[in-house]
Amino acid sequence: MHRTVEPPIPPSLWSRDFSLICLSNFFVFVNFQLLLPTLPLFVHTVGGPEGTAGWVIGVFTLAAVAIRPWIGRIIDRKGSGKALRWGLLLFFLSTLGYLWIEAVIPLLLLRIAHGLTWGVVTTAAGTVASDLMPPSRRGEGMGVYGLFSNVSLVFGPALGLWVVQTHSFSALFYLAAGLALASFATAKWIPLLSHPIASDSEPAANKPTILAATWLPSAMVLLVFLTLGAAATYVPLFAMERGIPHTGWFFTVYAVAMMLTRIWSGKQFDRGGPQRVIPIGLALIVGSLTALSLTRDPAMLLTAAALYGFGLGSVQPALQAWTIQRTPPGTRGKANSTFFTAIDLGIGLGSILAGILVQQTGYPAMFLAFIIPVVGAALLYAFTNRKKALVSDRADQSSP
Repeated sequence: MHRTVEPPIPPSLWSRDFSLICLSNFFVFVNFQLLLPTLPLFVHTVGGPEGTAGWVIGVFTLAAVAIRPWIGRIIDRKGSGKALRWGLLLFFLSTLGYLWIEAVIPLLLLRIAHGLTWGVVTTAAGTVASDLMPPSRRGEGMGVYGLFSNVSLVFGPALGLWVVQTHSFSALFYLAAGLALASFATAKWIPLLSHPIASDSEPAANKPTILAATWLPSAMVLLVFLTLGAAATYVPLFAMERGIPHTGWFFTVYAVAMMLTRIWSGKQFDRGGPQRVIPIGLALIVGSLTALSLTRDPAMLLTAAALYGFGLGSVQPALQAWTIQRTPPGTRGKANSTFFTAIDLGIGLGSILAGILVQQTGYPAMFLAFIIPVVGAALLYAFTNRKKALVSDRADQSSP
């Protein structure tokens, strides 16, 4: 008599606490997307020259980059729950501060403070989320978690511009502050000690702030996100030069494509590891940049947007899940801080580098030039896989 063995039921991803951290993260990212396209306009209302707008965006990113390594170390010692709550409270207060800004210098100082809290919140929230996922579904979980931030990109910028055009900057800042407060209120329901804490006497607590195991995926994500810095900054200007209307659709299509891809890519990662996702994603990004360089009409622009969304939606969650997979539980705060620092640096450096290239070569050649860092990411990944295969072969040969 043959007995049928039922396969084990995979643990549920959608726990109460995981749902809450996804919702809290969503409110934070809508806050961010509301302000991203509107603050350059606000600079003019406080008497700032056009060049100041770039600094208003730039100091925010630099502040987040500066705080992430330190907050990652604190998370691993004190816990991600406390860092998230305090970070969200300060995030709310800094957002509320825009209501009293009437000059450029105070605006820049507030942007630094807001960027610091952004670095704390996104690092802590990512760590909380990774600890609330079943290990066997971490790739899928990262895809779902990131999906909530992608949804904010679909309507956040358009909503922010609409509020400013139909109401006022004060209404915009009240809305953004309300979202920050909603994120804080949601996170309050998540248990404080959801993250494995390393004591000062444990080896994990005494390791460097940037872990060796995170270098590879973080280097790859930095190279990939150089392309996002270039695209986010210069696609609107490129489309204007080519006379292509309704550029905002590029970001909507890109965001929707990324949302559709993230869950699929996460499941593929869980089934077969990064090799089932990363090469395909990198190839799609190369295709997108090539399409951008050839763009002459809206159809081609939206094709490039879709390819880019599918590519980035495959690569980013896979690299983040791979980062977590390569690090022990007591160091996930450092791992997440390194990973998000690489993203921030990639976007910031990509924007600056793209500006230099545009002045020298023009838009089509600039987009093609950004294929080089994507190829660099592919070579890093290929080198790692080859090294792993050589180690495995040597182990097989040495075994009896």
